Parts: sequence; structure tokens; C-alpha cells
Amino acid sequence: MNDTEIKRKITKQVHKMADEADWLHLNIPERQRHYEAWTADPQIGGQLSQVMPANRVRVYLKDTVLKQYSKTRRTPIIQLLNTMGTECQRVTHKFQKPEAILCDGSRLFTLAAAKDWRNALTSAFERAYELDSKQENVLILTDHTAGRFVDLSYRKVIEDAATRLEVSVIWLT
Repeated sequence: MNDTEIKRKITKQVHKMADEADWLHLNIPERQRHYEAWTADPQIGGQLSQVMPANRVRVYLKDTVLKQYSKTRRTPIIQLLNTMGTECQRVTHKFQKPEAILCDGSRLFTLAAAKDWRNALTSAFERAYELDSKQENVLILTDHTAGRFVDLSYRKVIEDAATRLEVSVIWLT
């Protein structure tokens, strides 16, 4: 088996295990336990260490395999808007990092996990600032049901910052 086949096999295996663990809803310590277990597992970390330095296995799992997993499991932003009853006749531009779409040339919707709120808010502001006909600028935050995001006073800090930058915030559960 060549390097690419080993990585593909491990990726498929880890994605299956992430599904079983409900990965998207795990907190950081729970995820760290899985990274450590997978790194130490001869069938995962052991095989990966045959195709990369052993000290890179955990980073590869975290930054490549599970980032890919999260992207493939997340609901696309246009589908979220439809579910929310927000109409988008035509996507006129798509953005990445953080994911966003411009609807009908004037309505910007940015999607991000709550832990990435600073970067997402700044990006939403900058992107909208460059638009000639901005009607709406919305930041949709997900994955906020644990940690500091449960604290309404912390959410208020985020919402106040967004208001000053003329961005609306939606906390999507």
C-alpha cells in the first residue's frame, strides 16, 4: 500500500470513528482524548508513522483528517438560510475562511463556529465594507452550547462588537 492509500484508508477509518463519537459536539478535552488514542493506536497512528514522521501524526489527524471531516459534515450555508426561511434568489459570490455567501449582490451571510467569532466578525465587516450596495450583513454562529458561550454576558460582548460594526448576529442551535 502506498502513502496515499494509507492516508485515504486512515481518513475513512477516523471519519467513521468521529461519526460514532458525535465529533461535532465534543468539547476540546474530549477531542484531545481521541487524538491521543488515535495517535497511539497501531492501526491509525502506527500506520501513519510509516508514511510521515511520528511527531507529525497527531497534527495530521487534527489539521488534515478532522478539519476535512468537519467541513464535509457541516450543513452548507445556503441550506441553513433556507431552513431559517431566509430567501437567497442568487448567490453572487462565495467566500471561504470563514465561509460566507453574498446573496443577490447585497446581502452577506457569514457562517462560523462561535470559537472563531473574532475572525468571522472582522471578515464580515471587511467584506461588507467593500460592497457598494450592502443591505444586510449577518454573522451566523454555531457550536456555542458549551464553555464561555453559554454565558449570556460573554455573548453580549460579541453582540455589542457586532452592532458597532453593523453586523447582525444569529446564534444558531
